[in-house]
Amino acid sequence: MTTLYGRTVSKFVTFLFGDGTLMNSMVVNSINGVGLTYDEVDLTAFMDAVKGVLPNTPDCAITISGPFDSTASMTHAKLSADAGGVTPRSFDVQVGIRTAWVTDSPQFGISASATSGILCTSYVVDISSMTYTATFKMFPGSSAPAWGTGAEVVLS
Repeated sequence: MTTLYGRTVSKFVTFLFGDGTLMNSMVVNSINGVGLTYDEVDLTAFMDAVKGVLPNTPDCAITISGPFDSTASMTHAKLSADAGGVTPRSFDVQVGIRTAWVTDSPQFGISASATSGILCTSYVVDISSMTYTATFKMFPGSSAPAWGTGAEVVLS
């Protein structure tokens, strides 16, 4: 059994994206910070004596980049078909600790449903470097992705 504590390296991090049928491992060079951000929407009126905010409204924006590959089973085929879509998708960022990811290692993601998941909002290929960049945002009204130790799945 692998020791599930300590430092790790990026080669043990995997990004998986659900295309509605399968969880596909995307070939990535980089993933931005993974987690939730909480905006504080200012609800204070000009004449209010106390400042008011609307807390607890999380957002999750993830940007990945990697080498462009146009083969049918690779990242380009999956992301170019889904970019700009309105169907929530599953995703999973699996962090292997000192080895490839196994159950009980940390992971961050969400299993999609009709009202919850992420959307691929942008997919751009840089022809000069033959790399892609894709951005994902939460489906409007979605429950928040979460940290856990079990893999996310594609739900029908």
